[in-house]
Amino acid sequence: MKPLPVALLAISCSLFLSDSDAADPVVDPDILAQRGKGIVTQQTFTARADMIPSNVRRGALRDKNRLRDVINTLLLRSQLAQDARETGFDKEEIVIERMRLAAEAELSKAWVQHYVESQPAADYEAMAHEYYLLNQERILSSDQIGVTHILISTEDRSDDEAKILVDSISRQLEEDPTAFDELVMKYSEDPSAIANKGKFVNINRGDMVEPFENVAFALSDGEISEPVRTGYGYHIIRLDEHPDRKKLKFDDVKSTLIQEARTKHEERIKADYLGALTSLDVSMSEAALEEMVKRLYGESYSEPPRDSSK
Repeated sequence: MKPLPVALLAISCSLFLSDSDAADPVVDPDILAQRGKGIVTQQTFTARADMIPSNVRRGALRDKNRLRDVINTLLLRSQLAQDARETGFDKEEIVIERMRLAAEAELSKAWVQHYVESQPAADYEAMAHEYYLLNQERILSSDQIGVTHILISTEDRSDDEAKILVDSISRQLEEDPTAFDELVMKYSEDPSAIANKGKFVNINRGDMVEPFENVAFALSDGEISEPVRTGYGYHIIRLDEHPDRKKLKFDDVKSTLIQEARTKHEERIKADYLGALTSLDVSMSEAALEEMVKRLYGESYSEPPRDSSK
């Protein structure tokens, strides 16, 4: 793998270390982190980073929370492994076999990754363009809406009190829907209402809490909802706009489609390779099978049941 940017790791590590982690700084530059008996060397971390797919590795390591979790997990495993070694647990026959299995699993995973990455690359842009031409009617801009809402918070009042107030506002809107904007400024307890007058534009699915979103996307243009309960309180929502989704140009989705084409191509290579291996005949003798059963369940497991009538 390519070496990780020094500045990136230095900045990220300084963000993730707590005061207790930094109390006893590591002097050896080959040791990235140490906690108790646990040690994470530069080589260990590089090997762990290499397990992250190359196309998302940089982004993953820029996330200080992800980086912290990775290093803490490595430290914990190192601490536990050292405890096991000190008791001689790593010398037990079954544990040795389990470690061998783990090593084979990791080697096989790394080999498949290497095999796929070493195959000739395809013309991903051409593949992406072909996919676009076949599916351009379905490649649309994201589904967005614009809304205005009134929030009656339950933070400083009971649910019943909030419900009484929001129902009163809802009745006022039934009598005069044109008063919505005025009632936003009079009643809404959304802190942003002072600046945006209760308006949210270009809302994508997933941007808002689910109960709010489900109601908002189901409204017709100009329609005002019944009170909607969320974790923030009660909302009354007016749908201001829900434009039709537009067909996107190839350049708008080119990078996304190229990455999808690359992923699908690599998945096909992997599936073909693994399929060729798993299609080979399996050889297993009955004697070996019986020996396995006896080892796991004891000598008497495979014996025929005794006739209790004798």
